[in-house]
Amino acid sequence: MKILLNRIQKSTFPIFICLGVSISFPSLWAVASNSRNAINARYEGLAGVNFALGGSPMDVALNPANLYLMKGKKIEFGLGMSHAQIKLKDQFLDSDPSLNYTNSKYRSGAGAAPYMAVKLPVTDTIDYGFAAYVFGVVNGAAEKINRNTPTGETVNQWAGLPGIFGEGKRIQETTENQGIFIKAVNGLSVKFGNLSLGASLELNYGAQNRNIRYYDAFGIREIPGQGFHYESKKNALALSGIIGSNYTVTDWLRIAYVYQSSANFPFNGSYTIGVNDPTYYRSTGVSYYFRSPEKHGLGFAVGPENLKVAVDFLYINYGSYLKNVRQNLEDPWYPNPQGRGSEAIARLNYRNQWAVLIGLEHKITKEWTYRFGYSYNSPIVSSNGLNGAQGILLTLNHVIAGGFSYSSGPWSFDFGTSCFIPGRQIEGGKDTDWAISHGIFGPSQNNIVGYSYTVQALHSVGINFGATRSFD
Repeated sequence: MKILLNRIQKSTFPIFICLGVSISFPSLWAVASNSRNAINARYEGLAGVNFALGGSPMDVALNPANLYLMKGKKIEFGLGMSHAQIKLKDQFLDSDPSLNYTNSKYRSGAGAAPYMAVKLPVTDTIDYGFAAYVFGVVNGAAEKINRNTPTGETVNQWAGLPGIFGEGKRIQETTENQGIFIKAVNGLSVKFGNLSLGASLELNYGAQNRNIRYYDAFGIREIPGQGFHYESKKNALALSGIIGSNYTVTDWLRIAYVYQSSANFPFNGSYTIGVNDPTYYRSTGVSYYFRSPEKHGLGFAVGPENLKVAVDFLYINYGSYLKNVRQNLEDPWYPNPQGRGSEAIARLNYRNQWAVLIGLEHKITKEWTYRFGYSYNSPIVSSNGLNGAQGILLTLNHVIAGGFSYSSGPWSFDFGTSCFIPGRQIEGGKDTDWAISHGIFGPSQNNIVGYSYTVQALHSVGINFGATRSFD
């Protein structure tokens, strides 16, 4: 318990960090993760399979070595949309019945992700590609969740107000998150006989803002002088890169390898603390860097050109970059049960992830092509990293997908859809940041045993429409 108490002063702030990190990517991914495999409609219908298959201008953002598979000039564009739902249940049981509460909340998220890509031949053996796409949109909230005051004081004592809110300790909490993540990619492929090598440079743009608001026990009146607002700077740019290869063993077999580097987002910005409290006469700066993980992919494509079966293996080292996340404020203003501080370390405890994806693409006529796909991935989080505002997809394992294309002249029109099978219900651990924030209220008040919570991803469905135009 001493270890837990030593972490009290970091228990509220990390929850605020986690909210932004873990909900930052609500769109439907082909692999449940914080990075996107199925950008376009074609690969959406294949459950994200692409490494050795190739054949789309969007390959510049996935495996640039595959740009050689397309002849001539092409442009591709489209829109992916998704909807997902998660359920949070928690309860707090104490010897003081006035502190007991339960929550059963459903939270839904929807997102739209436009994309476009261009492929241009440079020479007979060199091809160039460019792509721009949204790979994450944030627009979510956890609204008016019952809890007790973070310090264990009465609402009036905690808020420093005369008796308008009463002598109870019950309040409600709302968290709102917005943000956007965009990539612009330039890449080349060079062909050496049966071997193609490719490389792409990615310019990543990101922005986030988050709010926490507190209300009275009935959720009617917002409590003044409490709550927080974080906003990143508007020009958070980060560079990353992709290297890829594709080797044609025979006319029926291609093998590919892909590596994607980490991107380090400078989400420095500002915090407004204790909204409406004159003690905090200005916003304070915050230093915060978010590093995306690296990817390694191995792919196989088997069959003639009109009937391909493709398999991808994927490994993402989340554990190397997202075990902990640190934020530093310029002023020691952030309140916690021990007082106020300027540093926080959130224990995300993300785990390294692996996945296997399999897809079938069959061109049955000159005009029509159909696709099916399935993927399995290990979950990124388990009970020791769970929080009540967890990202919707981080606990999912299975996805099934399907789609088709219709070609007419220089145009190809694509449709793909993916559906995650509902995830299992996960019970959060007793020593997570979320549990400590809700079960410990200071050095002399703690009931970590009395607090329990579960999270379950109920569904996540996406559709993707796209078109490709050839200029040969």
